[in-house]
Amino acid sequence: MSNNLKQIFKIDKQSPVPMYFQIRKEIIKAIKSGVYKVGDRLPTELEFCNELDISRPTIRQAFQELINEGYITRKKAKGTFVCKPKVEGYFFKKLESYNDEMRALQLTPRTEVVTSEVILAEADIRECLQLPEGASVFHLVRLRFADEEPMVYVHTYIPYDRFLHIEKKDFADNDVSLYDLMKRDYHVYISYVDRTIEASNATLPLADMLDIAEGQAIYTITTLAYDEEDTPIEYSVANYRGDRSKFTIRLVRQ
Repeated sequence: MSNNLKQIFKIDKQSPVPMYFQIRKEIIKAIKSGVYKVGDRLPTELEFCNELDISRPTIRQAFQELINEGYITRKKAKGTFVCKPKVEGYFFKKLESYNDEMRALQLTPRTEVVTSEVILAEADIRECLQLPEGASVFHLVRLRFADEEPMVYVHTYIPYDRFLHIEKKDFADNDVSLYDLMKRDYHVYISYVDRTIEASNATLPLADMLDIAEGQAIYTITTLAYDEEDTPIEYSVANYRGDRSKFTIRLVRQ
């Protein structure tokens, strides 16, 4: 493929449009037209430099923008590859279970339960859930997949005294939604949630879980859910792959 770079990429060195932007646009066009398909390895930065007579910093900037936008990804010691389209989440527009959200996107969800335990709540968890010292919480850790690709690694904490024996539930069952279970078995209704999103870089253990490179961009979404009496009943921290996720936020004029 690299032998045809001059035929594939139409770069105008006389144009006022920055060179890196032209390269970025041409690579996107090549991906959308099927020249490069999901999983294909792109030519190396050096191949682009030599065959298009463009500086390496220019190519690197174009690649980095494409990585940030989710078109391509780097795999250590293997090269740069075309990504699957990002999975769009609506966490900031409506309450919906992960499984339902994935199915709506025509993806097959799967959940792997890493930890399911009852523990004494640490101080920061007690503060979030407004619990007294010595209170216990149910701690659930899940790795969640879409079409067998790891997408999110999430820690969830809920007050155990309100959800006795919840650790016995099968959260690997794709038909089990935490919020639906709270409503059906414990008559606790989620009234609203507060969510925050923060960009960060994956540590090595988290990168291994999500099958990404150490230091790769992730989204950390923190959720605090409240019942109808404004009592916090769930605190969770979810880490989403940055290369496979994007989120839509709706703002309403007051």
